[in-house]
Amino acid sequence: MGTKQASKLDLALLLTLTTIALWALNIPVVKIGLEGWSPMAFSFIRFGAGAVIYIAYVLWREGSLRVRRKDVPLFIIGGVIGIALNQYAFMYALEKTTASTVTLVFATTPLWAALLARALGWEFVKPWFWPAIVISAGGVLLVLLGTGAELSFNSATGILLAFGAPITWGMYSVLVRPLLRDYSAMHVSAMMMIIGAPLIGIIGLPQALAMDWSQMITSSWVALIYALVGSLIFANLFWFVAIHRAGSSRAVALMPLQPFLGVLFSALLLSEKVDWKEAVGGVIIIIGVTIAVRSVIPIDKDHDQREIGIQE
Repeated sequence: MGTKQASKLDLALLLTLTTIALWALNIPVVKIGLEGWSPMAFSFIRFGAGAVIYIAYVLWREGSLRVRRKDVPLFIIGGVIGIALNQYAFMYALEKTTASTVTLVFATTPLWAALLARALGWEFVKPWFWPAIVISAGGVLLVLLGTGAELSFNSATGILLAFGAPITWGMYSVLVRPLLRDYSAMHVSAMMMIIGAPLIGIIGLPQALAMDWSQMITSSWVALIYALVGSLIFANLFWFVAIHRAGSSRAVALMPLQPFLGVLFSALLLSEKVDWKEAVGGVIIIIGVTIAVRSVIPIDKDHDQREIGIQE
């Protein structure tokens, strides 16, 4: 029995590490994709195709996409904030600033989720939570100072948009939490993409139609395929299996690896150089986030918002 349990945890650990690596790789890969794609055209095709795949999966496993009428407003809010607004912020941030900066700023996601959950009265926080916020803020300040040598209006806009990505993702993670009581994570994810993809298409479709497809480079196609298959499909499936086998607490405990791997992949694929202040700031952010997450006590422990899938 002990051997079987150990094997189960080993597989969950492997799946969690694989998921984190796939998500970390996605940011520099998408940055590469933007060499050929317009930002929202990339997202529209990615999430449009992703919606079709998720719908097919849910229909196969559950037989229906039906939701209760009283849950429709929450699905709409989640799709608008967690898919559409998140992608607008994420893609334009990547267009205007470095993948490393976006990666490090995105590490603050759990803080925004915890702050909103606390404001809604869904979680209690221990006294160490607030000092952890200050620690993380200090790390963010160092990251911003680290980009100061090449700061321009364009990159400053990119940094502001980079904060929009973790803020909207943190909000989404909390606001859709009640839906997990009655729907599977895959069901929730499918519905969010059904709502979010058309909103992305408001700008994404015109951008796609305006593109010169004959000039599309191979690396941009590879980036789209990876972002869809590797990050949006397989990584999220691996994540769901991992948290089912080992629990969300064990899986989330390894999430601080993601920004470090993201910076590493950005250096390898994009030759981005990380200023020492950015590196130190990233470490401080992770320390602060780790302390903050461990200081949060969900009121309803059976439904942890960190189990939601769909990362960038």
